[in-house]
Amino acid sequence: MRPEQAQAKTTVGNSTPAPPYSEDDGKALQDWFRAMRDEHPVHQDPATGAWLVLRYADVVTASLDHATYSSELWRAYPAEWGKGDAWGQGRLTEMDPPRHRLLRALIGKAFNQRTVAGLAPEIEATVERLLDAVDGNAGIDVARDLADPLPVMVIAELIGLPFEDRELLRGWADRLLSFEAGELAGEELVKAIDAAGAELLAYLREHYRLRLKAPKDDLFSRLAQAEVDGERLTEEEVVNIGKLLLIGGHVTTACSLASLVFELLRHPDALTAVRQDPDLIPAAVEESVRYRPAVPNSLRLTTHDTELGGVAIPAGQFVSLSALSANHDERQFEDPERFDIRRPHNQHVGFGQGVHYCLGAPLARTEIRIALTALLRRFPVLERTDGPLQYYRNPSIAGLRSFPVAVGRG
Repeated sequence: MRPEQAQAKTTVGNSTPAPPYSEDDGKALQDWFRAMRDEHPVHQDPATGAWLVLRYADVVTASLDHATYSSELWRAYPAEWGKGDAWGQGRLTEMDPPRHRLLRALIGKAFNQRTVAGLAPEIEATVERLLDAVDGNAGIDVARDLADPLPVMVIAELIGLPFEDRELLRGWADRLLSFEAGELAGEELVKAIDAAGAELLAYLREHYRLRLKAPKDDLFSRLAQAEVDGERLTEEEVVNIGKLLLIGGHVTTACSLASLVFELLRHPDALTAVRQDPDLIPAAVEESVRYRPAVPNSLRLTTHDTELGGVAIPAGQFVSLSALSANHDERQFEDPERFDIRRPHNQHVGFGQGVHYCLGAPLARTEIRIALTALLRRFPVLERTDGPLQYYRNPSIAGLRSFPVAVGRG
């Protein structure tokens, strides 16, 4: 879902307007969020039945309480879907502790600061190759030429997938994520998404089995040999982990990088500042993730009757935690609608909170920092064009799929 898009196309009561859906800079939506944080910070959407949580403090509270707000959403799926406990195998985003904690600790070794630092030279080389391909052009598409291909190349390298398969992997990501919110009920769309997911899992399964026979120095080989509680990970766990890293890590990093460049071009003073002082880039990354989180909301399932923000929520209810609203909550952030790369104490929830804090956040930060540094160095002139912007219209993703800019060497 784009930052400009509403969380729910409905009304609360008889007088509260629905959140606005527009192609503007998001002001109308943030005005709606501000009013709702004051009047209905926790409320049930009559159209979907999900409970929307809009204040920063409430989003953090629910994120930290996995025992009450479960990520195992599959427990509420209709019986005819045939989803049982096996549905959660390896799906870290749909798994609760203790199994989640054990698997995350195992996978997290591939994303610690030391490992990420070791990947920096490969990330730098990949960025240079991508920029070399467009150097000399009068314009580039920040999303398609840089932000989109970079993370899938890096994650494929980390997992141990062939470099020549990068376009195949990008194609699967595009097919799995590029659909309209209103299309979700379409039978043909569901079939298309299922087919793309099955193809990707079959591809990953093939490479997992190769690592069982001939391990290498990569994440898939380590997962193939790893044990949790004295047991080897199942094939289903490993391939689902691979799918999560490729799709989730790819699109969130891509959207975050494109959004950062977008905001810097909208705020020339900030662009000038990071050009003059590259040490400001990490803070600019954090402010952009606050301002336009790639994952605008996360869904949870209540395990028992509870209360949040003074509102009673029954057991078995879906709860949507809005990072987009929480990151603009004036109770937490001074002047939250100001894009401020020098913002102090920027404790945003753009990378999540609690046990589901983004596993790949250190890698994403490193990729974005390296990519922006190279982009600014390579192109002293970087300007918006009149070319149309294209957004992901998947309700779980906020970001640009196409973002043309004019470039030059001054």
